Amino acid sequence: MGNVVLYIAASLDGYIATEDGGVAWLDAFNDTGDDFGYADFVANVGTVIMGAKTYRQVLDFGTWVYKDFVSYIVTSQALAEHSDDVRKADSDFKKLVQKIKSESDKDIFFIGGAQLSKAFIEQDLIDLYQIFIMPVMLGKGIRLFLDLDTVQNVTLVESKAYPSGVVELQYQVKHKKD
Repeated sequence: MGNVVLYIAASLDGYIATEDGGVAWLDAFNDTGDDFGYADFVANVGTVIMGAKTYRQVLDFGTWVYKDFVSYIVTSQALAEHSDDVRKADSDFKKLVQKIKSESDKDIFFIGGAQLSKAFIEQDLIDLYQIFIMPVMLGKGIRLFLDLDTVQNVTLVESKAYPSGVVELQYQVKHKKD
């Protein structure tokens, strides 16, 4: 059975985007010659889950970069038409994750957004955190994690430093039932 994986980059001071949701600060790392394990990661992904703000931001890229996956967008609004592989999801996240896991043994790429991440963490739905700490201080913006109403224990399973100064941290979640 696949894992729900939060694969995400954050600034050293803990932000995933600028105050307006911008991620252009990550562009400086596109020319490092390293994909930070992305190709290997997505080779085992079958499904993507993201929030509405992230969805709209990805649409602004001009090309739907998740065309090779079934994508669930958590939103109450209508979706731009792409294909049958872009689906609207409601707020029953546990049911959604169970459905996806029952249909595929591939990983679920959880892109989230801070609000959606909080909900997934508090419902104990994330299995693995793959976080890339970027050598940038943004000072303010959208935080990687919002204040939580729960404690979640994790175990470091891997860490890797890249020549660009990026540090990858992988944490396995110790689920409450474990």
